[in-house]
Amino acid sequence: MRSGSVQASDRPGSLWHNRDFRRYWGGQAITITGSGITTIGISVIAVVDLHASTMHVAVIAFAGKLPHLLLSLHAGVLADRYRKRPVIIGCDLGCAAVLASVPLAAWFAENSLVQLYLVAFTVAALQVIGSNASISYLPALLDKEHLKEGNAKLGASASLADLAGTNAGGLLVAVLGAARAIALDSLSYLISAWCLLRIRHREPAPAPRSLASGQWAEILEGLDYTLKTPLVRSIDLLAHRRCDWATLGLITRAVMPTDPPASGDFHPGRP
Repeated sequence: MRSGSVQASDRPGSLWHNRDFRRYWGGQAITITGSGITTIGISVIAVVDLHASTMHVAVIAFAGKLPHLLLSLHAGVLADRYRKRPVIIGCDLGCAAVLASVPLAAWFAENSLVQLYLVAFTVAALQVIGSNASISYLPALLDKEHLKEGNAKLGASASLADLAGTNAGGLLVAVLGAARAIALDSLSYLISAWCLLRIRHREPAPAPRSLASGQWAEILEGLDYTLKTPLVRSIDLLAHRRCDWATLGLITRAVMPTDPPASGDFHPGRP
C-alpha cells in the first residue's frame, strides 16, 4: 500500500477506475440515501404509533438539528487532529447501532418519544462528526489533479442520493413499515463502514500539534482566518443566512487551503 494521495489512473479523467474512490463514493452515497428514509420513518413512528403532537414532532426535528449548531466547529478540529477514515468508520458503526435500536424496540418492546429524541440527536451528532472527517478525507485519498473531479462527483451523487432517499423513504415506509425502513438505513451505515474498510490507501498521519493548543484556540484561529478571507466569509454568511450550520462548517473547510496560514498552526485539512 502507498502512503500519500492515490493516483486515480494513468489516464486523465478516469477517476471511476480508482477502486478506493469508488468504495468511498459508494459508501457516502448509500448513507445519504438512507438518511432520507429515517427522517420520514421516525416521524411516522412518532405520529402513527405514539400519537405524538405537533410539538413532539417539532422537538424530534429540533433534536436532529441541534448537533449541527453545537458540534460543527468542534468536529472540524477533531477531523484535523486524527486520521479521518477511522473516525468515519466509527461514526458509521455508531449510527448503525443507534438506528437499530428503533426496529428492535418496535419488535421486542415499544418505542418511546424519549428514545426518538435521543436517536435523532445522537445520529445527527455522529453525522456531523463523520461528515467533517469525510470532507477532509478526500484530499488525502486523491491527488490534487483529481481532487476537483472527485469533489464534483461526490457533490452530484450526494444531491441525487438525497433526492432518491427522500422520495423512496415514503414508499419504503408505506410498504415495509417505519421500523423496517429504518432498519434498512441502519444496514446502509454498515455497508458504508464495510466499503471504507476495504479501501487500501494508507492515510498519512495528521500534522503534529502543539500541546498548548486547545480546541477553542484552534476554533478561534479558524474563525479569525474565515473573517479575514473574503471568499470564505461570504460563503459562510450565505450558509448562516439559511440557518444551515452543517453547510457552513463543511463549505468553509471545502475552500480553505491544505497548508495552514503563515501566522499560525491552523490546519483545516482541505485543499
